[in-house]
Amino acid sequence: MSTSTKLINYEDSLTMPENKLEEIVHGESRIMPPVHKRHAYLVRELSMTLQAQVDPREHYVTAGRPGLGIERVPLTYRIPNLMVFRTEALRRDRAETADNDPYIWAVPELLVECLSPANSKGSVQELLADYARIAVPEVWLLDPKLPQFTSYRYESGALKQGLAVESGQLTPLLLPNVTVDLAQLWEAFGA
Repeated sequence: MSTSTKLINYEDSLTMPENKLEEIVHGESRIMPPVHKRHAYLVRELSMTLQAQVDPREHYVTAGRPGLGIERVPLTYRIPNLMVFRTEALRRDRAETADNDPYIWAVPELLVECLSPANSKGSVQELLADYARIAVPEVWLLDPKLPQFTSYRYESGALKQGLAVESGQLTPLLLPNVTVDLAQLWEAFGA
């Protein structure tokens, strides 16, 4: 006898209790452990660095872990560690979505994931494929254990690997006046 599991759809998710440790990927719930405190320190450092260099009238930096909508059928939303949006894109998102919609459906200009040994989000390839489906222009993967920074840029329908370094100064593709020093991030992590 086989059992089938009903996939979670968008409408179902609106009636579910809020769970800040859950992503829904291709209609299936994925419960994630809390973020390790050292990852939180690194993400906070990056968030503060970005916020100090962007004009808040033009860009919004979020490290508050909101759900980023990927698709409604089957429901997929991810919870990136950090996202940078154009404020106009968030205004449109608010105007075009229902008040009870908990997800952001706007595409961030920069998305950052801090990898953990548990890799609770599934495979990196699956994660990047989800972000490519909404054409995120740039994704940064930070692996502080190595330490390793890897960037991916959206080209021809896919996120293609770009820079992979341990140290140096970084400038996001769509934020040419912003500079991030990897040494400060690794130091915040405690590496």
